Amino acid sequence: MSLEDKVCRLVRERPDYGEILKNAVEIEENPPNDFIRDYGWEWHDVKAHPGKLTKLVSEGLVKVTYKSRRYTHYKLTDREAISKALKKCLNKI
Repeated sequence: MSLEDKVCRLVRERPDYGEILKNAVEIEENPPNDFIRDYGWEWHDVKAHPGKLTKLVSEGLVKVTYKSRRYTHYKLTDREAISKALKKCLNKI
């Protein structure tokens, strides 16, 4: 299954995943600070429960870039492709 197909399926089944991915694209395109630019964002930056991010990791849309006992940081696996897929899928809904 292509990345675009995964994004569209998730957005169709659970629109909240579309919002999470959209927030992630926005924060990666305009990181508010150097730490987020270099290490990635956290669950609260994209307004998502950590369990939903685990689902996105298992789907191959998000990757863990930093993990400690206290913090987990994430980045999209392919921001451009996910952004294009979101634009295409959200227009179909």
